[in-house]
Amino acid sequence: MTKKVVTSIATIISSTIYIIIALAIIIALLPMVAGYRPVVVLSGSMEPTYPVGSVIYYKAAEYKDINVGDAITFGIGENSLATHRVIGKDDANQELRTKGDNNPTEDPNPVLYANVAGKTAKLAIPYAGIISTYLKEIPVIIIIAAVLIICSILTPEKRK
Repeated sequence: MTKKVVTSIATIISSTIYIIIALAIIIALLPMVAGYRPVVVLSGSMEPTYPVGSVIYYKAAEYKDINVGDAITFGIGENSLATHRVIGKDDANQELRTKGDNNPTEDPNPVLYANVAGKTAKLAIPYAGIISTYLKEIPVIIIIAAVLIICSILTPEKRK
């Protein structure tokens, strides 16, 4: 391979990596300015509304602002979140009955409002969650850094 071809390939690879990193930052951080928090869809319980691997967003909401038909993101266990649709409300106990759009039955336990992280926006960015999940892995970060360093060596700045 000629030096020009290697330089062109290195430029394309490094540019692609920079674009992916920039998109990941925009997808994760920009909505946070408006109070939305991103979360990656890990199961098919809300398909086709929220496909597996998508990034979706939720925003804190008062109990009175959550209605039957709204999707909510709520805590399950200590460190996990789920997103399901509200199918019923118990105002006296501030509990919500939920069901995944793709599930045949409603969830076995009602969700206490205290466990609600927020009301889920209708926006889903397909595949973005897959990319953001990989970008958090240490081996992937090391590989990206190594590729960028190698590309910078192969494509030195032109000096006048």
